[in-house]
Amino acid sequence: MSKFSTYLKRLIADSGESISSLARTIGAERTSIHKALADERILSYKTVQALARHFNLSVDERKDFFQLYDILLQGEETYNNRQAVCRLLNNLASVDFSMAPPPEVSSLSISERLIKGEFAVRSAIRSVLIYEISHTENAEFNLFLPTSLKLTIDFMEFWLDNRNFTVNELLCFETSPNAAAKNLELLHAVIPLCLASRGHYKPYYFHETPKAASLSPMGYYIISPHYLILFSEDLSTAQILESEDLISYYRNFFKNLLLQCEPLTQCSSDMAEVLNEYISVAAPDSLHIIMPQPCIGRYISHNIVEKYLNRSQLPLEPYLSLIDQHYSFLRQVESNYYTIFTEEGLQNLIESRTCDDSPKELIPYLDQSDVCDFLKKLYHEIEIGTVLGLIARPTQLHLPDYLSIYINPQTGLHIYTTLKFVFGSYCCNIHITEESIRSLFLDFFHSLPESNLVYSKEDTLYLLKHHINQLEASIKTK
Repeated sequence: MSKFSTYLKRLIADSGESISSLARTIGAERTSIHKALADERILSYKTVQALARHFNLSVDERKDFFQLYDILLQGEETYNNRQAVCRLLNNLASVDFSMAPPPEVSSLSISERLIKGEFAVRSAIRSVLIYEISHTENAEFNLFLPTSLKLTIDFMEFWLDNRNFTVNELLCFETSPNAAAKNLELLHAVIPLCLASRGHYKPYYFHETPKAASLSPMGYYIISPHYLILFSEDLSTAQILESEDLISYYRNFFKNLLLQCEPLTQCSSDMAEVLNEYISVAAPDSLHIIMPQPCIGRYISHNIVEKYLNRSQLPLEPYLSLIDQHYSFLRQVESNYYTIFTEEGLQNLIESRTCDDSPKELIPYLDQSDVCDFLKKLYHEIEIGTVLGLIARPTQLHLPDYLSIYINPQTGLHIYTTLKFVFGSYCCNIHITEESIRSLFLDFFHSLPESNLVYSKEDTLYLLKHHINQLEASIKTK
């Protein structure tokens, strides 16, 4: 007996209604409800919605009800994997890249002794990081951390303050069953660090069974220019050492480890290089993109590029060619064209008249009439099915407004900054080829049309048409 059918059976029993009466009230077939209770049939999403309304479920009850339905529909492992991608996107949407300047640490007196207690350990680690970054030019840190220790904010606040240092981190990917979603959790820190550092954060990964990486009392460490910090997995104990020989030994040991591991990300920050890389990783027969604005690049022709290219900012010919190639790939995709966006991003495109995923140095602003024409073409293609365009449901799925996220079935996950990013569009991109992450994102994309994370095709078209009508009215009044 599934958890969903058990939950539904309890709701019906508590209501005191007969199944026949319930079916008539919600407009469903009596036999479909009987078979759902016996796990012989899965109810349609529309019927489940009707049941939730009929039983007047509270917010928490509705959440549990639909969660159990999704698990029944997808299978528990697949559901957990898709939720892991959703959590990652929601988490990235909440990252704040505006931070106050970091504090100063003028001296350290915490070395060569055992530090006890998690608060004291965390405090000591932070003090060493601040001291080293503040007093060492181009400092390098080598990390192997337990999952309980997150240094994301500590490093981000220095990179966002334009400090120069490098971080190499060794990440352990689990190989146990159902580990894919857990491995994806590592990206919650990896992506913000890559972006804030603009390529100075370099994660490497290896695969291992759980617990195999931490068999000693203090099996985790941070190697800084002048200190070695050893600490336990639960952060209850640490020791900070200043021995140059020991630090050198650990540093060489770490660098040899990196040679046996794979880089998790490949980052670039030069605009021309980023555009070239986009062209090299683009799939000729598919596009899967998530970003707040709808992807209208397929409607930007060579003539449009020439019309808007800002000739005063950059050398014309190289960038004209790159921009042309950039959009030509989108024009060539005839099927499997997914664009997942938000209503807020759609409104932003109309009001700002800028494509957030195009460098503003190249294409500053679009005419209202061209924006309107692009959106009409998008509407038509969604309507006839050559483009699968869906608007994210804001209560379920939040998209980071500073990123455009592509998934290529062959080359992996590709992340680009947009105009909303603190350092601008195409200032940094991230490429992740790791197999399990690529598979999770691709499955997530393909599951969206049937999920409650997005509006239906009909509702998406309705909202898109509404904004087009408003834009047309605005153009007429000018």
